Amino acid sequence: MKLVVFGATGGNGKYIVEQALAAGHDVTAVARQPAKITIQHKRLRVVQGDVMQAASIKPALEGQDAVISTLGAPDRAPTTVYSQGIANIMQAMQAHHVRRLLCISASGLDPANLFQKVIAKRLLWTFLKESYTDLVRMETLVKASSLDWTIVRPPRLSDGPATGQYHAAINKQLTDNWVISRADLADYLLSQLTNRETYCGVVEVAH
Repeated sequence: MKLVVFGATGGNGKYIVEQALAAGHDVTAVARQPAKITIQHKRLRVVQGDVMQAASIKPALEGQDAVISTLGAPDRAPTTVYSQGIANIMQAMQAHHVRRLLCISASGLDPANLFQKVIAKRLLWTFLKESYTDLVRMETLVKASSLDWTIVRPPRLSDGPATGQYHAAINKQLTDNWVISRADLADYLLSQLTNRETYCGVVEVAH
């Protein structure tokens, strides 16, 4: 599959690029600073682009099959990187007739566990208010699109190893949803590229 990864220099993006190449995919990694991508592979194409500038990312989508967005805000300041970024990505996808989109959100937006709800409301939404607010805007835009989208909501992310031991819930919530490694999150995302059960679905995934 020909796969485009946005946010390829971030913690999640690096794992996705590495695992996608290992799985035999052709990967286009889009980054504002391509020099930060140190992986070298015959099936890796590195493209300079900024999701906040629609024209800069549009060429990267030509001839591609799917997109994974791992966009992330650099700090706790007010941001539109998720919402404006995904809007520009979807515009480029539609221009090149690319239908499959997977994007990372956060389970803290709407946790199921009562204790987690308290934590999310009192801590996460206070500490990450600006990012969470824009993630809600991003999810709203994605859900309103006509693409074959999947929103993946992981809990706290760790830098632990890939275990393959995780569980997921499609269009429902996990009650025991605390942590997942970035490596396992990448594994899940890549495993769902052609899974129609997750099309137009919100998925929670955790160890």
